[in-house]
Amino acid sequence: MDELPFVITVVRSGGVAGLRREWSVEVAAPQEADHWRPIVEACPWDEASHDQVPDGFVYDFRVADMEAVVTESDLDGPWRDLAEEVKRSTAPDR
Repeated sequence: MDELPFVITVVRSGGVAGLRREWSVEVAAPQEADHWRPIVEACPWDEASHDQVPDGFVYDFRVADMEAVVTESDLDGPWRDLAEEVKRSTAPDR
């Protein structure tokens, strides 16, 4: 994640209907990296749960060479912050 550009991808899948949504942000400028790095680094990448939840959503986070799968019930704190920031940054009105 030290080299620019890098991409942050959040994929939400599952649920009763098996819906899949994906949001991505490409971080190319040093100023953008200054914004994103603390958000990404706050996430406990080594502690992410890989449990599946029947009919529940699962979030797949990918940043550079890091990947974590987080169930909806574990989507709190830094994981929620990262997901919400990526979604907000890719909103159509932005």
